[in-house]
Amino acid sequence: MKFLKILFAIPKTIYVNLRFLSVKEAFKLPIWVTWNTKIEGYGGAVTLMGKIRPFMIRIGFHNCDECNSNDKTLLKVLGQLVFDGEAHIGCGSKIIVNKGAQLELGDNFAISASSTISCYKHIKFGRDIQFSWDCLVMDSDTHAILDEQGNRMNPDKDIVFGNNVWIGNGCLILKGSTVPDVCVIGAKSIVSGSNFVGHSIIVGSPAKSVKRIGDFKI
Repeated sequence: MKFLKILFAIPKTIYVNLRFLSVKEAFKLPIWVTWNTKIEGYGGAVTLMGKIRPFMIRIGFHNCDECNSNDKTLLKVLGQLVFDGEAHIGCGSKIIVNKGAQLELGDNFAISASSTISCYKHIKFGRDIQFSWDCLVMDSDTHAILDEQGNRMNPDKDIVFGNNVWIGNGCLILKGSTVPDVCVIGAKSIVSGSNFVGHSIIVGSPAKSVKRIGDFKI
């Protein structure tokens, strides 16, 4: 079954690499995509930083017992998507980079399954980021709220993560969030703002740093 999954992925993989990369880059097949991953967006760009290696970015392959394997994986790039090293996007996850937006993923970036990153402005993740399943990251409210003079009151705001952050199941990461290095975000937390401490457990709704840690292992 695993062999067939890889075999069926070859046509879509070739298509995605040629669509988003230069011919020289695409020839190395750095992006590996399952056959049923939905690809959307024209005019967007994918940028690979550093040394390009075959299969360094894997989209739609990883699944977990807690998720529906029939969920559709989506890659929609209308803006700029930057990979600074290896990444894997789990089955059923959705990566959406809207026009004029930039999403940056550091080395060793991973989403377990069935999570969504929706980028309208700018989202940046450092290296060694691990998402569990069913998480949502948004740097926009997607709809405008206007004051009495017609001015927008809820502009899009950047999201910035440091290095070595583990995000638990079902977390909501809202616009304007800044998370420092070496943090664990507890399941079902709602993260907003920047009042967090590095080397800490972040948990709650709204989330806050509740305990200092030295490190963690996954």
